[in-house]
Amino acid sequence: MLTYENFVSVLLTSIEQAGLNIAYTQELIDTHALGRSLTITCLPDNVDDDHGPQEPSLRAVVAFRWSPEFTIFSLRGTDSLDNIERFVDERLFAQARRGPSLDVEVTYHLPLNIEQQRDVSLIATMARAIQDIHSALVDTDDLVRVNSQVSFFSGRAPRVESLSALRVWSIDDALYDSDLLTAVFEELCSELHAMLELLDANFGLRDNTATSTGADALPVDRQYFKPPTA
Repeated sequence: MLTYENFVSVLLTSIEQAGLNIAYTQELIDTHALGRSLTITCLPDNVDDDHGPQEPSLRAVVAFRWSPEFTIFSLRGTDSLDNIERFVDERLFAQARRGPSLDVEVTYHLPLNIEQQRDVSLIATMARAIQDIHSALVDTDDLVRVNSQVSFFSGRAPRVESLSALRVWSIDDALYDSDLLTAVFEELCSELHAMLELLDANFGLRDNTATSTGADALPVDRQYFKPPTA
């Protein structure tokens, strides 16, 4: 099985070769369980991140979590399965016997103008439009799942807080073969790049004042955290 460093290196190489516009990345380590996670935020071409407290209005986030048992598999091989039940619960042990698998999630965050935030009925129309755009790139069995968050305040009209589309890439056999993983990530990056540009053409907001993140939102420092294999 490939190590975490191998996995990230192949991903970063594919992103670079695809010419994706990276705004920032963040790598985290769970100090309790020693799991790792990596998120990479990409923007449409020719769109700059202003490094403000708000996230870019239209963005795609590539994310995955590398569980602690993956590190055991990658460093010690399948022989480590014999004693792994001492370290993980029965559910994880059962999954380990079938072989490791990992999901890489690509989440597209869509900007909302004032009218779209106030009119809940527009969600269904936008969701269909997003899936129609995606269906031009992939098979209909792999269409993105559109999610929305709606807030209901007492005495006030409902408000659409967010709209996003999720695409899940299951990494199975490619966890063991760098060439196969490269092919998977090349497809992922190609689709991501095309999808971002199409979403920007159809839903991109040219007026930054049209979006709202709430008056109570706290500023968040966002900066580029360079992965160790970059």
